Parts: sequence; C-alpha cells; structure tokens
Amino acid sequence: MDYATRSAQASSYHASCMAKLASTPIPEGQKFLPGERVRIAQDLGFGRTYHDGKGCMATVKHTHAHAYGGRDVKSYCLDIDGIGEVSWYDESNLTAENA
Repeated sequence: MDYATRSAQASSYHASCMAKLASTPIPEGQKFLPGERVRIAQDLGFGRTYHDGKGCMATVKHTHAHAYGGRDVKSYCLDIDGIGEVSWYDESNLTAENA
C-alpha cells in the first residue's frame, strides 16, 4: 500500500472516530471529562521532554479509549492554550484547574 492510500485511510478513520465522540459514552474510569480545564505538569517524567505545553493550561478533548475504543482512559488529547490540539498526555501529568 502506498503512502497516499494509507494516509487517506488514516484520515478517514480519524474523522469517523471524531464524529462518534458526541454520541459515545465517556468510558468508565476516565478522570477528566471533555471540556474540563487542566494544568499540564512542568516535569512530564523521563523520556517525555518532547511534549509541548509543559506548565500550560489546556482543555480536555478526549481520551484514547473515548475516541478509538479500547481501555486506555489514562491518555488524553488536549487543546493547549496558545498551542492547539496535542496528543497524548498521561493522566498523572494533569491536574484539574480547580484542584
């Protein structure tokens, strides 16, 4: 399969998953809800230095499980203030805005 075909398939799958989010129940065990404001930790731990947004505020978009199925309710896609949408941040690196 060539790159263009694979890229088109991936884009189509992503779009269909995003369209289902509104009608898909929040998975059991998900700590932060879509729309909730969180702060990203300054120190994301070993091997996580490449992530944008350290110390920034962000809005939760969804977890991996909520968007794509499966059991991973600890990995979050965030809309980071001043940066945009970035995936995946571990739940342990996030704090609720009101905490």
